Amino acid sequence: LNPGFTAGVLELMIFLMTAYTICEEIKRGTSRSLLEQASGSIIKAVTARLLPQTIIWCVMAMAMESWLFAWNHYPMNGSWLWLTVSTLLFVPACQGFALFVCCVIPNLRFALSICALTGVLAFSLAAFSFPVQSMYGSIGIFSWILPVRIYFLIYIDQALDGIALYYSRFYYAAYFIFILLPLTMMWRLKRHYATPVYLP
Repeated sequence: LNPGFTAGVLELMIFLMTAYTICEEIKRGTSRSLLEQASGSIIKAVTARLLPQTIIWCVMAMAMESWLFAWNHYPMNGSWLWLTVSTLLFVPACQGFALFVCCVIPNLRFALSICALTGVLAFSLAAFSFPVQSMYGSIGIFSWILPVRIYFLIYIDQALDGIALYYSRFYYAAYFIFILLPLTMMWRLKRHYATPVYLP
């Protein structure tokens, strides 16, 4: 259970820090200045805020992987390379999820609340201790909206089962869905950045 729970804690921290970073600009009224510095590009503005964090989170994720599989000698029956790729994609996938929440609800309090709720529920919904197959269908389906569930499945495929990458390809594709998902609602975040109004 330790690899799943450790990744779950990392996901929760990424969720909260990303939501705070993006929505704090609106709360403090500095989002308009940030948007102007980015030449009106919300993509550049968000990237400037999140890229340094991405690097730090990736370093922490690699430290997590090293601690588990190198230092503590957890089973590794598959490819180190593909598990490392999964770990590095896990970080921007979590950021993408939190950024999407911020785009839909660009309010600091609500965004943090939703990210905290989904991050905490991930410990049960991601099927670390209770299989999705045994959950009610209306509950189990929510496990697929969590990046940590994808990480957990790849961990099982690569580290425990040691199966070929071919069988995990859809999970890796799911990472990119999480990463690109905010682009569908970025226009909404730009509108709120251009005219910041904080609703307590």
